[in-house]
Amino acid sequence: MKSFLRENPTIAFGLGLPLLLVVVFLLISGVPTLLVAPPQYDVLYATEYYNYQNGIQISVVGQKVQVIYQGIEQTSQKPRLWRYNPKNGAVKEIAIIVPPGLRQAGKLPATPEEASQTTVISVPDLEGLTIDSSSIAPDGYEFRLGQERYPGNVFGELFYSSRYRHEAVLTKNGRSIRLPNAVDQYYSSNTRFIGWVVSL
Repeated sequence: MKSFLRENPTIAFGLGLPLLLVVVFLLISGVPTLLVAPPQYDVLYATEYYNYQNGIQISVVGQKVQVIYQGIEQTSQKPRLWRYNPKNGAVKEIAIIVPPGLRQAGKLPATPEEASQTTVISVPDLEGLTIDSSSIAPDGYEFRLGQERYPGNVFGELFYSSRYRHEAVLTKNGRSIRLPNAVDQYYSSNTRFIGWVVSL
């Protein structure tokens, strides 16, 4: 076999090049995991979050998460809120319970006052948390949707794993960590970054 390859260098090159590319790709994709420190901060993100004027709205005001219900009760805007712990990989859904007594949509036309009124929703699991809503965490990690990760980058388009293309990730210097329950294959735009938990 060795003599055959020595006598036919073109065949040897054709067989060896793909193997070499695989080895190089594995080294490139594995090095960031070894050299880049893991994330240090929990991250809050919401899914099934649509661009509706009414319904549940989640924002960060004064480093505190504020959850309000604007308008009248409806089923079209009920996002789910998640907290991801990067140290153990656990994800927890934070319950958002719409308070009873809101006027329901569809029974009578809403007045302008009713459509614009806001109701503060108490979320016990968020109490006492200090949230940094900056796009980049203090440890340098960034929340990104997979489909946005390598815009216009030929190398990224060739080698970037397809399993991240429609998922949300925490990324830093080439290291990417997939966030559970973040997005589905078709509606990644409905995932929203809320903030980093910087202190309890």
